[in-house]
Amino acid sequence: MIKYRMPTRLMVLHVGGRTVRIPGLLITVMLGVLVMVTGVMYAGTRTWLAEFRHSSIHEEIRSLEQSSQANRARLESLIASEASARLISGLPSIHPDVRQVGVGGRAVLPDPGFSPDSPFYRASRLHSEMETSKRKSSLSLKSMEDIERQIREVDDRWQYVPSITPVTGVVTSRYGPRNDPFTGLYAMHYGIDIAAALGTPVRSPARGVVSRTGVDARYGLYIDVDHQNGFKTRFGHLSVILVKKGMVLDRSDVIGKVGETGRATGHHLHYEVHKDGRWVNPMKYIQSENDC
Repeated sequence: MIKYRMPTRLMVLHVGGRTVRIPGLLITVMLGVLVMVTGVMYAGTRTWLAEFRHSSIHEEIRSLEQSSQANRARLESLIASEASARLISGLPSIHPDVRQVGVGGRAVLPDPGFSPDSPFYRASRLHSEMETSKRKSSLSLKSMEDIERQIREVDDRWQYVPSITPVTGVVTSRYGPRNDPFTGLYAMHYGIDIAAALGTPVRSPARGVVSRTGVDARYGLYIDVDHQNGFKTRFGHLSVILVKKGMVLDRSDVIGKVGETGRATGHHLHYEVHKDGRWVNPMKYIQSENDC
């Protein structure tokens, strides 16, 4: 009887003059083990990379959440300052509902299948918070532009209000009833007298136009300035007039010099303020830091 035998495969290696025969079965087993080890290492490496990426994503999101929280706190502080600035500038406050800067359309919410601690859920929440902060910032920026415009308008109007002392000196007679220094009778004094050295510069207390200059038995050399907003001012007892009718003045422009012309008992400036055609107390319009 003839027996059939499977062919035996050998790997023959010649190493240092010696012949080494390795059976084919052993080679197959070794290759299988190598493939298995490689597969396990590959799977382990992928698992480690996935965990590393997962940990890195969590850490990055945690850092973004901390930054977002700090930025929200700073934004709320800026909004509070902006709201105060609106109040100071005379603008109406923004309604709390408007401050919420809501938007229309379908809200994009995280999939409820994800846990609140999942990267996707947290990233979606961060995106929503950033969009809200962006809209709040835009609203506050627009509000600050309104405040700046309002302040410029108020400052421009204030430039035409006689609000600084026209001369450096001492107030010797205030607005109101007093004994007339010439007649001794009780009479109304429609301005204030500011004593100063002869030749002390007299300045315009606000922007305006010179409406009249001249000489008067009572006021002596005088100047009238129209501030074009209902306010007019008069400066009397001057020694020198340095402007002409029709000249446009800025606040603090020198218009004349202190003297003793007209009915005066010494070197001083007689200063009057008229509002809508009526005499008013000039001290009401002089800033406290510039009081003499």
